[in-house]
Amino acid sequence: MQPGQTIAPGGNPETPPTWQYNPSSAPQPDQLPQPTPPQTVDQTPQPQPVQPIATEDNSSVRWTASEFIAHSKNGGWYGLLALATLLVAAAVFFLTKDIVSTAVIGIVAIIFGISAARKPRELQYQVDNDGVHIADKTYAYNSFKSFSVVQEEGVESIWFAPLKRFMPMVSIYFEPNDGDKIVDILTQFLPFEDRELDPVDRLMHRLRF
Repeated sequence: MQPGQTIAPGGNPETPPTWQYNPSSAPQPDQLPQPTPPQTVDQTPQPQPVQPIATEDNSSVRWTASEFIAHSKNGGWYGLLALATLLVAAAVFFLTKDIVSTAVIGIVAIIFGISAARKPRELQYQVDNDGVHIADKTYAYNSFKSFSVVQEEGVESIWFAPLKRFMPMVSIYFEPNDGDKIVDILTQFLPFEDRELDPVDRLMHRLRF
């Protein structure tokens, strides 16, 4: 019989219980699990982000203007055109005896008269960082070598000198109040060049074309 064993009635030794209460092993109050406090939702309104205020775009100007200066032409103007055409055609035929060249002069005169009778359209213009926009066409700045401000009968216009030899001169008309803004944008991409009307331009104005 092992120490600590007792003999139960009937002669069999009784094994003492293997677990005994030890006051020192009992959990202390500070070791007991603490209840989790309930989660609260912050009802304080949060400040909304400040939206940027839209400012005027100084890198773009858009306006509407006539595509060219219209000149009234009466019957006398067309009569002079017809007379000049006959004289030139007769001179060419007398010198060259070429019917084709004479006919070409007549065709050119007819096209000239039709173009002179055409009324100018009101077009949308815009200059910005991408180039010069005229109606549905866009001209990149690298298509021109310079620009000039030309005075025509008291009306200012901007003429663009093309880089390509056979590209026609591009001109735009604008409101006087927009002139400074337009020039400021153009000078960022093109050099400014003083320009006077050449003899062909003067002739066209004398013909009231």
